[in-house]
Amino acid sequence: MDELLTLCHPDFQLDMSDRVLNPATYQGHDGIRQFFSEVHEVWERYVWEPEELRDEGDIVVALLRTKGRGRGSGVEIDRKTAMIWTLRGGKALRLRFYREPENALEAAGLRE
Repeated sequence: MDELLTLCHPDFQLDMSDRVLNPATYQGHDGIRQFFSEVHEVWERYVWEPEELRDEGDIVVALLRTKGRGRGSGVEIDRKTAMIWTLRGGKALRLRFYREPENALEAAGLRE
């Protein structure tokens, strides 16, 4: 967690408002910690595996394979998702999550 925080601006915004369950936006380093704590409570295993990264200068679009197993339910997920990272001064300033990769590409002006 400490290494992740060194990569993120103190005013970092984690926008997970496109999630189906518990949509929320988290602020700052404390928000990052809160998000990961919530994920750990619900998921036994949860990973974002990058399949493609598109570097557009101050933004990076990450097309992902999201996999997980629910902590109590054992429910498995395996789907494509995406994120847009906004960078400033060598630090991550914002991350916005998208359930649908096409929506992230469109938001970044990279619609296929």
